[in-house]
Amino acid sequence: MARCLVLPAAWLVLLGLSVALSVLAAQHDTLPGDTRIITWAQGQAFPGAALSNVVRAVTTTEAVLGTGGAVVVTLWLLGHRRPAVLLAIGLVVLPLLQAGLKELVDRPRPEEPVVELRAGFSSLSFPAGHVMSPTLLYGFLLYLSARATWPPALRLVTVLWSAFILSFAGPPNVWLGVHWPSDVLGGWAWALVLLVPLLYAHDTMRPIANAARQARCRPR
Repeated sequence: MARCLVLPAAWLVLLGLSVALSVLAAQHDTLPGDTRIITWAQGQAFPGAALSNVVRAVTTTEAVLGTGGAVVVTLWLLGHRRPAVLLAIGLVVLPLLQAGLKELVDRPRPEEPVVELRAGFSSLSFPAGHVMSPTLLYGFLLYLSARATWPPALRLVTVLWSAFILSFAGPPNVWLGVHWPSDVLGGWAWALVLLVPLLYAHDTMRPIANAARQARCRPR
């Protein structure tokens, strides 16, 4: 019983920290370390304009919703109904939660001359949507690829691509000057707040589904 409560307890702690970070972001345009980190990051050669623009293009919320929708349909057609439904729920909640947080926090974007703006933007700053959206989708896919019985080649491609996006979704937004580091942290935090219950539900529903399958297969 104690082990079953560990993940929900950890999720509550994560939720509390995410709310606290959001409150601080709503009260302050920058948090301690934001300016220093973004100034340092913009002075580095990596990730550079080319990689940053490619990552930004595939991590927009619109791109993630389109890719995620295709994944949901594929999983459903292949008979993986449980993960398809859970991912679909996450993709429906994602833009609503993200838009709501942006409006509630109402944090302005970084501005010159404090930063060098190297890309455009069309929404408020916190949380970083280019981080929150891909973290949900590719975090779910990375988890699923580790648990599902997929062909080795498909699993390898999914793991490598998901790991790449998860690793590089954040830095380009800081390098381009369109998000404070705390915006990126907020994107990761709120994505996990949404992702963890989906993964917990997937694991919780698995024994139930297996028991139902065994009951159908048991001779009468």
